[in-house]
Amino acid sequence: KAREQVVRKSARLRERVPGRGTSSNWFASRRDMTTAVNPATAKSWGVFGWNYNRANFKFDQGLRWQRYTCGRKMACAQAGMFRQDISDLAGVSMSKLKVYGPIYGIVITVCVTVFVEGRSGLKFPGPPVFISSIYLQCLAIGMSFMALATWLLFHASMRAQIACIQLRTRLVRLPVPTQKQLDGSRKILSTWEEQGLYDMFRIPFVMPNGAGSPEHSEDEQEEAGKKGAESKGSKGGYSKGGLPGVAAKMKSKLQEAHKSGETTSNAKMPGLTPGNPTWYEKELEEREADPASSPSGNGADGPAVPYEHFELLRAAQKDWWGCEAYMRVCFLYGMMHLIMAFSYWITLHNIAELGMIWCSNLGAAGLTAGVWIIFRIDVLPEHGGCFPWEIGGPFVTSVALGMMYSHTITQTLMDVARGVAAGIIIMHILLTFRMYSVAKPSFGKAHHQAKESGGRLFNESGSCEVPSWLPSAFQHVMYLVAPPKTEEQLAK
Repeated sequence: KAREQVVRKSARLRERVPGRGTSSNWFASRRDMTTAVNPATAKSWGVFGWNYNRANFKFDQGLRWQRYTCGRKMACAQAGMFRQDISDLAGVSMSKLKVYGPIYGIVITVCVTVFVEGRSGLKFPGPPVFISSIYLQCLAIGMSFMALATWLLFHASMRAQIACIQLRTRLVRLPVPTQKQLDGSRKILSTWEEQGLYDMFRIPFVMPNGAGSPEHSEDEQEEAGKKGAESKGSKGGYSKGGLPGVAAKMKSKLQEAHKSGETTSNAKMPGLTPGNPTWYEKELEEREADPASSPSGNGADGPAVPYEHFELLRAAQKDWWGCEAYMRVCFLYGMMHLIMAFSYWITLHNIAELGMIWCSNLGAAGLTAGVWIIFRIDVLPEHGGCFPWEIGGPFVTSVALGMMYSHTITQTLMDVARGVAAGIIIMHILLTFRMYSVAKPSFGKAHHQAKESGGRLFNESGSCEVPSWLPSAFQHVMYLVAPPKTEEQLAK
């Protein structure tokens, strides 16, 4: 009875619902409905995938152009800094022409004027020959050193200016892109037609990306090697993607599968594992296949350390470094002899022409002290710059002339004065040897410690290139700002 009641209720229900008289009729109606809905659904999903992927393609090409322009701006800014480095480093030598040049010209003019107008014995009886000869000799030596210093100064400054112009106009230039690079850096929208059907109609979060994601970006390869165990498997840049933790789990499972000998080329999970469109993978393959034609940076990985413009300028500085160094030596020797010539002239003028012995002693003592001071400032004390007694010739000359022009002259006093005059000549001969020993190349081992005035190492951390040909006595005043060196170069 219960079974008969169930059959009757089922029959009544079939009669109430139209088209469902039997079970076969119901399934047929559902099949017809599904056949009618599937084309519309497929069309909707296809249009959605097309629009979605086409929008992504347009967005990626915009990023490609922005990346190119940003890279070019940074490259031009970097090249601008390199060009400024050359101007600053070469400008140190060029600026010395404006600082030292007028001084040398004034000193040479004074020497010529004193040669003409500073002769003794025109209105008064002539002084002793030894003092006149030493006076004119010091004046001629000072003028000769100044003329030599002027020639070395002009040579170094002009050579530095030529090197600066040569490097800035021929080698260190702005990386302005060519027309070919500009055309290669952009993509027109019709390029979308060259993509594969899978990338055109891929449904997000349902179908995985057509290409895999690179493990590292170019800028992160070195950092990943340095971090090592500190990263603990975490990667940055393009390797990040998907849900947190899922990519790491998938990677560990893939590694286990690889160890067991299984292939995992299709192991991709939509929305969970990272990936890229195929057009991006093609771009990476083209860049790896032909780096020279890459629009970004023209295939260059950036300037290597040490920078090329630093090494080129370092090689160019060797052409004028010696001239600039010994220009400073000639400057010192020229000023020393010029002041000594004035001291000798004041001595013979005060004593031989005016008879003022004490004024002669004070003038000779003051100018001799001045010569000692400038020699001490420019020459390190451990190289003979502490107290060169040979420079005291003018003061000793004042004493000798004082005995020769004394109120009461005796033969003994004259003999003593002549002996002192001979000693003054010997002092100048010894001064010549001292000047040679101070200015000659040290031929010692090069070091990288910058010394200050007084010989003490105030700036121990400052790098200082001291070659073997450079006079060590003038190390603290013969400055030439050279390009910096890397740690590897300093270690050598």
